[in-house]
Amino acid sequence: MDMILEGELKPGERIRESVIAEQLGISRNTVREAVRLLQGTGLVRYVFNRGLAVWNPSDEEVLDIYRARLHLETAAAASVGYDTDLTPLTAALDALKLAMPTQDPRTIVEKDLDIHRAIVGLMNSPRLNKFYDELLGDLRYFLLILSLDHHEYESGSTLEEEHQRIVTAFASRDPELARATIAGIITENRDEVRKILAIRTAG
Repeated sequence: MDMILEGELKPGERIRESVIAEQLGISRNTVREAVRLLQGTGLVRYVFNRGLAVWNPSDEEVLDIYRARLHLETAAAASVGYDTDLTPLTAALDALKLAMPTQDPRTIVEKDLDIHRAIVGLMNSPRLNKFYDELLGDLRYFLLILSLDHHEYESGSTLEEEHQRIVTAFASRDPELARATIAGIITENRDEVRKILAIRTAG
């Protein structure tokens, strides 16, 4: 995974198990098992006539994934009222704050995603929750590459402040403020991902 996230394996690059095994000094069986696990995360995908390769999301795919995310999370914001239970959201923020000092991207990404999962969960729709869960694999990849290219999870990061703004907006019980806050942050995140992926692909 590190070779993908850190750019050693470029988007669209074919996975050559023997080459990776030699580079890392490990067995091909170990590499094969790791690749199998990466298929489960979506970072490695089967490409017709090429075999397994690093996922190379098109700009259209990125836009579509973030469009779906934007619709779900702004709909959740619009549903906020005085009787909305925000306990799962505030608990998710507390968990993120506890994770930040670790500076471990994978741990922090999961806590970050838990906040957004809690936002969608405010609509109390198992079907929407399931649909959002399907987006999480793609979003996890995007957030991880953001963390590595922008050092989002190091000390001095604005990530915690950003999510505090989200929770504060929802806690205001003002649907328009909550909607505008989450929409602005998602849009900014989307644009940064597009920029990074374009640079990585070109490189």
